[in-house]
Amino acid sequence: MMSVQVVVLDALAVVPYYVGHLCAALASAGNVRVWPATITYHHDPECFSHLGLGPDPGLVNFAWRAPALLRRPAKLAEYLLNLAALLVRFAIRRPDVLHVQFLPLLRWGCPLERWFLRAVRALGVTIVYTVHNLLPQDTGARRRETYRRVYQSAARLVCHDEETARRLAAEFGIPGQRIAVIPHGPLFEEDGAPAPGVARARLGLPSDGCVFLWHGILRPYKGVSFLLRAWREVRARYPHARLVIAGSGKPALARQVIHETAELDLRGSVHLDLRFLSRRELSDYFAAADVLVYPYQEITTSGALMTGLVRGKAVVATQLPAFEQMLAGGENALLVPCGDVSAWADALCRLAASAGLRSRLARNLQAAQARLPRWDDIALRTRDCYRDALGGERRAAQASGLVKAER
Repeated sequence: MMSVQVVVLDALAVVPYYVGHLCAALASAGNVRVWPATITYHHDPECFSHLGLGPDPGLVNFAWRAPALLRRPAKLAEYLLNLAALLVRFAIRRPDVLHVQFLPLLRWGCPLERWFLRAVRALGVTIVYTVHNLLPQDTGARRRETYRRVYQSAARLVCHDEETARRLAAEFGIPGQRIAVIPHGPLFEEDGAPAPGVARARLGLPSDGCVFLWHGILRPYKGVSFLLRAWREVRARYPHARLVIAGSGKPALARQVIHETAELDLRGSVHLDLRFLSRRELSDYFAAADVLVYPYQEITTSGALMTGLVRGKAVVATQLPAFEQMLAGGENALLVPCGDVSAWADALCRLAASAGLRSRLARNLQAAQARLPRWDDIALRTRDCYRDALGGERRAAQASGLVKAER
């Protein structure tokens, strides 16, 4: 069986942990030669070496060392240079598949990445595209036509769940045979987590009281403002409970969270740690927490949820299709309608009041972990997707040749 040569493209390191886990698993799957076309992730320069990988040595890789004020323009320049470098490389030594993870300029309407994909196809490289989000979050439908064109250009599109695949077919006109459903794998799995008391002491959290944890990258659609409004009622009824909001984001969003926390008079019961967290710090927060919260307004795939599912904690999340793929309301999590502050406050209060409920949900979620996707299976299914895409391209080329011959 011939080996498939694959370049996995995430040239701005938008989803470095996903790319790292996928590439490491593909490298062990057999009959796949894979290299990540990515750069050093400036928040965590060792995130690839931790998985036995490294950034692509053939790409320009300087922006992660740039001062903060210069980093964004440096990354843009680096990104454009690397797209050009990849085209030169593909012209000299063509891979079988380019597996695209993110094209970050599309959300701004910039056509350069579409031109890049067109050139890649002209060189005879088969394109596979992972649909992490159907459309960029927080932009509405302004770029729907742009993304429709990109989706139409890929030989295969990878979705992480059936609902996204259904919407991709219905809303963007993608034939079902060109869509592969391959789940997102768990992130940051590790053994030897600290005891809750040790973790709370390190983080400056009280040793008693129920701790709720929101973690991730701050985005408006992730519901932090909404969560703070619901927490006001929890604080009134359970003053010893604590809400932790831990994660990085744009400075303007971080300032907004700080302002809203003060405006709602929640500073005594809300612990803010608005910065990038190392793996050890994230492990401490998970160990310290009793409940993980996901108050998202919308979601296609949640790396934050996949990070949390393996921690064996009680979960409360918004009642959204992507969450319902993995969470069963009332059985291993509490699922609450989006936008219902009162219902969210009630769910949080139920968990704050009952250690038994928290334990039952956590036990059931741990039992369900056996059904969670594993990276070795994800790699095999991804390899099959590549082969299917290559076979489809060959059949299309043969059919086109037959039509020309008949003419």
